[in-house]
Amino acid sequence: MKIRPFLSHKREDALVVTRLKATLRLYGAGGWKDTDDLRVGAHTPAAIRRAILEETGGFIWWGTHKALSSEMINELEIPTALERADAQPVYPLVPVFANISPGTDRAIIGEAIGEHTEDFLNRNGIVRGKSEAAGDLRRRIAQRYVWDAVRSIAGDPATVAFRALSEASGDNDLTFDWRAIFDEKTRQLAAGSIPIMLDALANARGAFQGRSASQRLRLDLDLPLPLAFLVGYEWRITTRLRIGFRQRTGSSYAWIDADGPVAEAPLPKTKSFVRDGPAVVAISCKDPLGRPACRYAEEISASKLVTLHEPGLIDSRRMRTLARTGAAELRALNDWGVEKHLLIRGPTSMAAMVGAASNACGPVTAPFWNGMRYVSPIVVGS
Repeated sequence: MKIRPFLSHKREDALVVTRLKATLRLYGAGGWKDTDDLRVGAHTPAAIRRAILEETGGFIWWGTHKALSSEMINELEIPTALERADAQPVYPLVPVFANISPGTDRAIIGEAIGEHTEDFLNRNGIVRGKSEAAGDLRRRIAQRYVWDAVRSIAGDPATVAFRALSEASGDNDLTFDWRAIFDEKTRQLAAGSIPIMLDALANARGAFQGRSASQRLRLDLDLPLPLAFLVGYEWRITTRLRIGFRQRTGSSYAWIDADGPVAEAPLPKTKSFVRDGPAVVAISCKDPLGRPACRYAEEISASKLVTLHEPGLIDSRRMRTLARTGAAELRALNDWGVEKHLLIRGPTSMAAMVGAASNACGPVTAPFWNGMRYVSPIVVGS
């Protein structure tokens, strides 16, 4: 996670900083914390300097009265971070005034930090509001840090990983680690997760849009298909983000762009039922959805089942075509005011492509597959 910040804090504040680190993971940044990331016996000035200068991509100071009493923080961590910020003007350095004020406590801050005080306070830090809840503060820090950190990314395209089913390698510029809010066994999201995910995606989207008028992104997805669809929808074509996906091709990987040449569109097959109810759009490649789609349509009392299928292993042209044709079916149903459910069988890149093509489709209900049946639906685009 190349933008993950060094989390400068006093050990007595470790619990609250651990919670901040968890929020940073959800928003794409992760977080370096000495008690987690330093090797046993390596808590030395040299190791701290190396962590700030080489092993992390930014710096967040958790400012408390306890932190002001730490020589390690005041005489090593802050000066080292400012040293890097002087060398790299886009280096994200965010002071957080958790229970102290840069105004009323300026004298004691100056006494603790010394000659670096003015430079540090001019970094436009975050001051906790008097009645601000801890969770709101953590989200505000994560939003601000990711926004600043995106500006520091040197590569084009930028690489972004999304993880809910495996641990990330750390090689990407941003990594959204959603493992903590998705239960792989039950295929359920933790309560209240969708608003957080939407906010995280919108925040990073805004940061990338502010960085370039036509930002190129390479997405590495290891997500259940409804979440891949959600990511594609939130970063769809109308956002001006130009996205591509890391896709396994046999024993290796290739990058597939969401935009590009297409093939002849497959013809949808529609099965109508004599009842009122929602419509189900089932999109698949290689193996058809078949009985699971029919069973799901029965469970929700669907009025129709629209099936789109491409047999065998499909190339990038056919995948783009299948995704766009599926999105067009969703859009047509929306024009008729029909409630829509989406089932996908195929690679995560295809699910994300369907989302990226699904502009003006209205709300789409997408359930998770638990190996036996569809469960725990989420609504995308509501």
